[in-house]
Amino acid sequence: MGMHDTRRDRLHAAPMLIVSAISALLSIVPCGASGQAPAFGEASVAIRTPAPRTIAAGDTLIDIAVPPDAKVARLVIFVDGRELCSRERPPWSCRWDAGKDMKERHLRVVVTFADGRRNVANRRTQALEVAESVHVAAVQVPALVTGRDGRFARGLHQADFTLLEDDRVQHIDTLIDDSLPLELIVAVDMSGSMEDAMPQVRDAVKRLLARLRPGDTTTLVGFNDTMFVLVESETDPELREAAVEGLLPWGGTALYDATVSAVELVREQRGRRGVIVFSDGDDRHSVVRKEEALARIQEGQVVVYTVGFGRGRSARFRETLTAFAHASGGRAFFPERSNALDAAFDSILDELSHQYVLSYVSDATDARDWRRLEVKARCEGCKVRAREGYRVPDR
Repeated sequence: MGMHDTRRDRLHAAPMLIVSAISALLSIVPCGASGQAPAFGEASVAIRTPAPRTIAAGDTLIDIAVPPDAKVARLVIFVDGRELCSRERPPWSCRWDAGKDMKERHLRVVVTFADGRRNVANRRTQALEVAESVHVAAVQVPALVTGRDGRFARGLHQADFTLLEDDRVQHIDTLIDDSLPLELIVAVDMSGSMEDAMPQVRDAVKRLLARLRPGDTTTLVGFNDTMFVLVESETDPELREAAVEGLLPWGGTALYDATVSAVELVREQRGRRGVIVFSDGDDRHSVVRKEEALARIQEGQVVVYTVGFGRGRSARFRETLTAFAHASGGRAFFPERSNALDAAFDSILDELSHQYVLSYVSDATDARDWRRLEVKARCEGCKVRAREGYRVPDR
């Protein structure tokens, strides 16, 4: 069988695999007439190991404490939004290879009981502190430059930029322009409130992904009260389009968790990166608090665009999405109708497609956790938009 046949088989299998995976999850969550999952019951499930404030590395046991008299239909363990294992009978545990990098990981356990109740338990492992210190050695600053006529300024070189940190000029080590591929993360709210709008949203996301250039990669994630990676670092347009069909609405909304997870997916990478977070309402189920999510974005060194849509667009929701985008140098969009999504997505992709990324090593010697940034471009009438500063991760 040739390479073309193999890729074709993957394409034909992709929609079935995605839909089957989501359907399997749906099948363990009994729904009412509204199509939404029932409310959680009283907290009765806990993660026994790894213990709180543990640094996970190598072979690790994830052990769940379940009341002995509980009638469990299914228990599912997720690590960073990906299903690790599921159990329908004891022992309520599984082995996990946590790797050698000792970074922070998010563990989530979803238990569905025989009477339809659900319990969720969460835990974050800690990162090795020295790894955080190494991470902040090189600072990346995405920047967008427009000329006097409002058009994107292309063809600029490293010598055309000046970068200041706390009013001190920094030496720019590298400049990445639009000649290199883009790594795009698209996180789409697939909670139950999205049911009516989801067909239009799927179509808009497909049109967005169809505009990417050859070599650009996409990671598509759907989120409700859990995050699902539907396709990762994919360059094949047809496989990306097939993955969009896995966006099936159900459950609640964990916007803060999803935003942090999306940023984490590209946090360690270098190059041209962008995150788009699409949601239709306020957070209801996140483990991460809003303030913590904002701090993670300020540490993440990646531009975040947010799109707020639908009936849940409260003043608080708009304020949150605007703050998340502004903290990274991105923008927030609030289209009124589904047919206005294309314009929002087109604007975002236009900006990401003309993005410069400046990299430097800070000369700061103090212990302040917030450092102010200013980027200037030496071209007539040019304006630069970049994040106003960055937060140094705890060391």
